[in-house]
Amino acid sequence: MSVRIVIPTVLIATCLGCVSQTRQPEPTITPQERMTLQTRALDLLLRAAESDLDVVAGNAIEALVEVAPRDGIPAYRLATQSSSPLKRYAGYVALGEVKACDNRNAFAARVNDEHRNVRLAAAFAAYRCGRAGAARLLVETLTDSPEEHLRADAAALLGRLDEPRAKGWLRAALRYPANEDSDRVTVQIQWALANLGDRPALEELIRLSHGSTPTRTDALLLLAQLGDPQARDALEYHLVNLHEEYLETRLLAARGLGALGDPSGFALALESLTFTAPATTNVAEAGNETFVVRSLAIHALAEIGDPRALEALRNIAANETDERLQVAAAYAICRVLGRT
Repeated sequence: MSVRIVIPTVLIATCLGCVSQTRQPEPTITPQERMTLQTRALDLLLRAAESDLDVVAGNAIEALVEVAPRDGIPAYRLATQSSSPLKRYAGYVALGEVKACDNRNAFAARVNDEHRNVRLAAAFAAYRCGRAGAARLLVETLTDSPEEHLRADAAALLGRLDEPRAKGWLRAALRYPANEDSDRVTVQIQWALANLGDRPALEELIRLSHGSTPTRTDALLLLAQLGDPQARDALEYHLVNLHEEYLETRLLAARGLGALGDPSGFALALESLTFTAPATTNVAEAGNETFVVRSLAIHALAEIGDPRALEALRNIAANETDERLQVAAAYAICRVLGRT
């Protein structure tokens, strides 16, 4: 299904093309314009959550959990019945996050899903809804699974359980040889511990943000999600001191600083909304790079919360042909309007 929408033009008195150091006046939006823009953005997310494109639906569900958690419950439930493992995963994680616990037996049944990542999501939802034994599957996967991505998923879900005992499970998992040898899993475990209040884990995650490119990217994304002031120096370094070839890293830093109330990356993020990867012999790679940079820019603007970005975000939500970017823009609109 298409999630293209037409949002009436918002009368924003600003020049979005201006990225100089002089701060432009904040836009003026009437209450009616605000309501219209927010309603259309939320409607896009709700419809996208039922998209036949599972990546689009998964992104929309994740966005709804943040900006309209209860409004999305029917979509989360519908997703758990999908033939797509990705949609089932997103649906169960969302139901667990918002503690929509009216069908706990279904969660328990899905722990036997044919797809192992869906089992993890169902176990997460079941635990969040009172089935303490469901955490065993997450712990066993983190320590025993031969598949790196499943161990990383298990670590992430353990960090979102809001369960103090998970700290012990995660620390023990760090000592397993397979996890010691995997930067991807190590970063995810450190984030999970930090999300549960472990300060040494936060320090380690900050150290990892200076590692190799894949590790640095993962660590910066997770630091942005944490929004902890202790990471400010590292985020400022990555925003200011890296060269243009590290645009993705700089946008992640802008996002993290935005979560701390620091708008330093606003101009970079706004400018990057129109980024197009250089022409290469591999069209698919160029297209993917364009998507990644624009998506990172949108999410940075969502965290920064500056209403001067609303007109550009509205245009993406209304006119962009990539539905993933439409969903990201609608999410960002909801975040910005929620802060202003």
